[in-house]
Amino acid sequence: MSYHTYLAFIIAFFWGITPVFYKFILKNNIPSYIIIFIQACVYLLACILYIIIYENNNIYKDLDANINYIPFLAAIAFFSVYYSNFLYIYALENNANVNIMSIIVSLAPIVTIIASFLILKEKITIKVLIGFFIIFIGLICIFYPF
Repeated sequence: MSYHTYLAFIIAFFWGITPVFYKFILKNNIPSYIIIFIQACVYLLACILYIIIYENNNIYKDLDANINYIPFLAAIAFFSVYYSNFLYIYALENNANVNIMSIIVSLAPIVTIIASFLILKEKITIKVLIGFFIIFIGLICIFYPF
């Protein structure tokens, strides 16, 4: 396995355990806005540290060169990081089942496959189609048990 494959497993572990921690925190009567606020602060501090440590030489030049993409990147950040986390935490706060929520959120690869085909014009291989249908069948089995 490649280095990136190991990274993907580490990411999957952290993404997989996070909903359990969210639910644990919410059960201890921590308001959802506190979770979201702390997350935003950590993201901001992590970004600042990243810029200081790794990229401090070119930040202004790079921002200026890519100024046209900043609104698009801000929209991506708002919807993929803030709003999706907000909705996820809101659902958990309102007694959503963390198991079912995680399975539904795991449909992201299906959305990615469709969007990459429609927007990026990427080809969908037979392996990807098989994976798509396995995910879809698995979801049907969970919601409509036989």
